[in-house]
Amino acid sequence: LKAQSRVFGLTHCLSPGSPGSGLGAMVDFLLPQIAFCNDGWGPPNGGEIDTPHGICDFVENLDKFPITRIGRICDFTASGQRFQAERTAKGKAKGFVKGKGPIQALQPNKEDNEGFSLVDNRSIPGKSSGKSRSKGKTKGKGKGGEVNYQEGILGQKQKAAMRNDQGKGKGRKGKGSNNRRGFTSFKEWSVQTRPEWSLMREIMVTSLAKLQVDAKAVQFEDVLWAGNLPTYSKSFDRVTSKTERPMKRFEDLNFFNVTATDDPILPDLLQNDPEVTVIATDHVLAALAAAARSVYSWDIVVTKVSNKLIFDKRDGSQIDFLTVNETSQDAPSAEDKDDMNGPIKLGQEASCINQNFSQMVLDMDTEIQECDQPNPFEDEDEAGTCALGAYRYRKITLPGNPKGANEFEQSPVKMVVRTEVNCKLPGAGNNDLCSVKAMHEYDPRPNYNWRAHLESQRGACFATELKNNAFKLGRWTAQAILAGCDTIKIGYVSRDHPKDPWAHSLLGVQTYATSGFAEQIGLSRNNMFGIIRSLVDMVMSWDDGKYLLLKDPTKSVLRIHEIPWDTFDSDDDDEAEAEEEEQELDEDGNVVPQQAS
Repeated sequence: LKAQSRVFGLTHCLSPGSPGSGLGAMVDFLLPQIAFCNDGWGPPNGGEIDTPHGICDFVENLDKFPITRIGRICDFTASGQRFQAERTAKGKAKGFVKGKGPIQALQPNKEDNEGFSLVDNRSIPGKSSGKSRSKGKTKGKGKGGEVNYQEGILGQKQKAAMRNDQGKGKGRKGKGSNNRRGFTSFKEWSVQTRPEWSLMREIMVTSLAKLQVDAKAVQFEDVLWAGNLPTYSKSFDRVTSKTERPMKRFEDLNFFNVTATDDPILPDLLQNDPEVTVIATDHVLAALAAAARSVYSWDIVVTKVSNKLIFDKRDGSQIDFLTVNETSQDAPSAEDKDDMNGPIKLGQEASCINQNFSQMVLDMDTEIQECDQPNPFEDEDEAGTCALGAYRYRKITLPGNPKGANEFEQSPVKMVVRTEVNCKLPGAGNNDLCSVKAMHEYDPRPNYNWRAHLESQRGACFATELKNNAFKLGRWTAQAILAGCDTIKIGYVSRDHPKDPWAHSLLGVQTYATSGFAEQIGLSRNNMFGIIRSLVDMVMSWDDGKYLLLKDPTKSVLRIHEIPWDTFDSDDDDEAEAEEEEQELDEDGNVVPQQAS
């Protein structure tokens, strides 16, 4: 008789004469003694552990297994791998023996990667190094001059004068800026916040639509005019897609967008006029007025000193550049920053086109009207190198709210704003001011392009551009309202070839009344001045300091941070270096003492 029994996977065979013949006999299975702790994990609190079957016998060899290493968790994250690599390099890694490499490396060998392919190596959006972008020192003599976008972009060689002396003009001496080691992507944060910055307020941009001020009660007063006022050429109103004109280039002209702080006129008006509370530029206030339409990140610096406010921008900030198809469902991809159809390159190209267009449409045969003062940013030895156009300094009085929480909110606020006027309309005795802007088509498609549809479907083309560039059109309209321009002329500029970002043609010009255009795009004057007045009241209720208003690129949120006074200021060492360069030196390199007259 042979019986077979399986117990726990073991087979035990019984011979015919063995005990229990005829029955399957189970083998003995003894459970080992297991230490049990009622209070939690680990061995019992008191007494020795008797483990005859070898379980937990490592406790007897604690010299080989220190108690600090028992139960240690392996860290396979990226930070853990970096930490292990650093310890390995210093010879402190676990398993490291002097003279030999580590027993096991956390990083896999190249052989382990065989058979695998990289699927996606794109960087995580919103992540960056977190380092300051303004540590590079520059030695330019001017500060805040708007970059001539035709220089140093789109593969063109930048002139030495533009590299070193950009923004050089009358007024305060400062330092130049090379746009923080290049241009940041529009979909990244315009400024990397720091932990020491305190968050003062978080504003949902959707709530800005509720802010209202009676626009009829807003008062305007001209303080002074600077620069010159050319005349618009009516011949451009007759341009069509069949009679398109190539865009001219004005590479020898300097275009300025100086900050309010470095303006030679605005700070003096703020100090000398006790009624003036706020100074700003139309670029900054227009960005605030159209903030609810924006998608990309941008920032504004607000400084409060002795109940005086300065709304300003940083040198080379995103406000200086135009965006292209920012609010489109098919917005430009920011994966490749060097791509000519990426947000950065398109912004530079659009800004370059607007500069050229503002000079191209002028009637040079008509006498140019000179203003009260010359261009405040033009040097005497560089006369004639500045772009034509007028700077109109206006005192704007915003009415108070009788139901305000304090006396300041109930009182009117007077602010001086530097605005820009491109030209005036032709005609004897016609003083209608005009703002000239240009839209930009970079990727014409067979089913929709301006050359084929602009003449027959002009309204549809404008509606498409309004949907794709709501923030840009809102800024232009707000600038025209602040400058007192009754007319807005918008040109349609397209590339001659989709793959050539250097050559463009003008396909047509549309003329709009500023008031009607504002209603058409949904920009209310009451809401525009209400946003400005509310932000002024908010900052005035805080202590003196420096504040950063930052648009979140991932959410419809505006955040206001309190920042140190020296944030975004250039190093004092640059001023010292600039002064040393201007001093006369002898043959030995020593400063030549000045002789008494």
